[in-house]
Amino acid sequence: MAESQESRNAADIAVLGDRLADLRSTVDELGLAIEAARGTIADQGAILGSLEGLATLVDELTHRFNAIFPPDDPSSGFYSPIPSPRFWQLEGTQRAQAIARLRAWLDEVYAPTFGRIAATLPQCWESHPLILTLLDIASELHSCLYLQPRRNQGMLAGQAEYFTRIIPALADLMAKDKAVCRQLHGMDNGQPRGVAAWR
Repeated sequence: MAESQESRNAADIAVLGDRLADLRSTVDELGLAIEAARGTIADQGAILGSLEGLATLVDELTHRFNAIFPPDDPSSGFYSPIPSPRFWQLEGTQRAQAIARLRAWLDEVYAPTFGRIAATLPQCWESHPLILTLLDIASELHSCLYLQPRRNQGMLAGQAEYFTRIIPALADLMAKDKAVCRQLHGMDNGQPRGVAAWR
């Protein structure tokens, strides 16, 4: 009987030993999980710390930008080009409005600024989709280059290219279209129709 009790005690002790080993293993795994969580928390703390610095940097950049381009000053904004008019499709009021915008630019900018080059524009420019499209490009590019609040080196280079390469090239294309126009419409008193026609 005593041996039987000893055997049972030994068996119980063995079972307890196995459970204790399992418990130690679980505690070890829990310790590893806690260490990993501590590492993650530390990493998140570092990330949050860097975000605080980022917020300060964004505030500083916003302050600098607003000093250059005050948000309440409409003249300090960047010019955004209008949507491209599709002159080959426009009709009626939409076409008339698009042409009126170009006519205003011709009067205010093109003729006074480009004189001799502007004088080559044919009288019937309104009926030429190519010329309308080229004038739209010229007027919008002019606005992009000259209606900005600040001028930097890149803008200055763009202005130089606009005057020395782009406008002469566009005027040449319009003149080639004008040559076809002369064959179709003839000439006024032996003189080509020109700049005075749009006024």
